[in-house]
Amino acid sequence: MNNNQVYTTLEHYEAAIKRLKDAGDIELEQVLAVLNTRDDVQKALKEQKSIPSSLLKKLIDLDIELRKNAVLITKAVNGKIPEQLTHWRESVQPSQESWWWKLESITPAPHPWDTWDWLWKCLTIIGWTANLSLLVNIATRFLSAGIGLGGASAVILPSILALLQANSSVTKSGQEGFEKLLDKLNVPKQFQQKARLIPTFIMSVLLIIFWFSLPSISDIYNRNGRRNRHQGYLGIAEQDYLRAISLNSDNVEAHFNLGSLYEEWQDWKKAKKEYNIAVAGDLPKAYNNLGRLYIKEKKYPQAAFLLAKGLVLANEKNINPEDRYSLFKNLGWASLKQGRYQEAQQTLQAAIGIANNPKVAKYITNRGSAHCLLAQVLDKQKKSTSLQEWQKCSDLGSRLNIDEYIWLHLANEKLKKRGK
Repeated sequence: MNNNQVYTTLEHYEAAIKRLKDAGDIELEQVLAVLNTRDDVQKALKEQKSIPSSLLKKLIDLDIELRKNAVLITKAVNGKIPEQLTHWRESVQPSQESWWWKLESITPAPHPWDTWDWLWKCLTIIGWTANLSLLVNIATRFLSAGIGLGGASAVILPSILALLQANSSVTKSGQEGFEKLLDKLNVPKQFQQKARLIPTFIMSVLLIIFWFSLPSISDIYNRNGRRNRHQGYLGIAEQDYLRAISLNSDNVEAHFNLGSLYEEWQDWKKAKKEYNIAVAGDLPKAYNNLGRLYIKEKKYPQAAFLLAKGLVLANEKNINPEDRYSLFKNLGWASLKQGRYQEAQQTLQAAIGIANNPKVAKYITNRGSAHCLLAQVLDKQKKSTSLQEWQKCSDLGSRLNIDEYIWLHLANEKLKKRGK
C-alpha cells in the first residue's frame, strides 16, 4: 500500500465529517460512515511504513473536528436508544486504541449550569424578538413622514446591529461563528449559552435609550420647523412638524405649530384638527387659536368657553404675557359678539393693560386689536370714550393683520365722521 491509499482514506474521512457537520439533524448512518472511514484510515496507516507529515497533520486536524462534535454525536446516537454506542462496539468489536468508537468517554460531563441552557435560549429568543419589534416601531415612526440623512442613519445602524444579533442567535452559521468568537475569547463552555444573552441585552439597552430619546429628537424637528417657517421655507417647515409628530405624537407644541401653519394657509379644517390635539395637551395658546377660529365661524359660546379655560391654564402655568394678552383680547371679542358688553369691556381692558407694559409691548404684534374691539364695545354702550379707542386702533393697527385690516377701515370711517 502506498501513500495514495492513505490520502484517499483521509479524503473519505474528511468528506464524512463534512456531511455530518452540514446535516441539520445527525442521522445514525452518517455517524457510522464517519467511524467506518476512521477505521479505514487507521488500517491504511498501519500498513504504510513512512507517512508524510502533511498527511499526519491533516489526520490530526480531522480528529480534532471529530472530537469537537463528540457531544452532538453522542446525543444523536444515545438519545434515540440509550447505550447504543455500547451496542455498536459489541457488534463491531473495535480495538482498544480505536477511541473514535468511544466518543461518550471523551465527552465532558455536563456542567450543573448547563441544565438551565433552555432558559437562556428562551430569554435570548424573546430578547431579540422584542428588539426587532421595537426597531420596527422606531423605523415606522421615522419613515411615516419621510426622513432625512440623519434619520436614515438613525434607523439603518440599529437595524444592522439587530439583524446581526438575530443571525447569531437563530441561523446555524451565525451560531457557529459566535461559538468561534467565544472560543477565541476563552469563554468556558458552561458560560457560552449565557454569553449569547449579552448582545441581546446590550441591543435592548441601546434600543430602549433610543426609544426614550424620540421626544428629544422630535423637539429638534419642531425647532427646525419654527426656524424654517421664520425663514419663509413653509413646505420644509410643514415636513419638520410632521416628522416631529411622527416621532412623538404627544408633542403638543409641534401640533400647535403645524395648526398655526395651516391657519396661515387658510386650511381651517387641518388647523382645527391640530389645535384640538394641542388643546387636549392643555396648551393655553392652542385654546386661544382654536377659540379665535370658532369666533370666525360665529360659534361664540364655544369660543368663549375655550378662551376662558385657556386663561385659567395660563394662570396655572404662568405662561408669557403676550399669550395672555391674546386670550384676553379674543375672550373680549367673543363677549362682544354675544352682546355681553360689560364683560367684554373688562376683558379687553385687561388685555390693554398687559400690552401697555413696555417690556411686553415689543413682543405683541397686534396691539391695535384690543383697542379696535374696545372701541366697538364702547360704541355699543354709546360711550363717548369710544373715539379715543378708535384713534388708538388707527395708530397701532396694521393692515398686514387680517382682522385689523377690517377694523382699520371702520376706525377711519368713525374718525372721519367725527372730523378726526
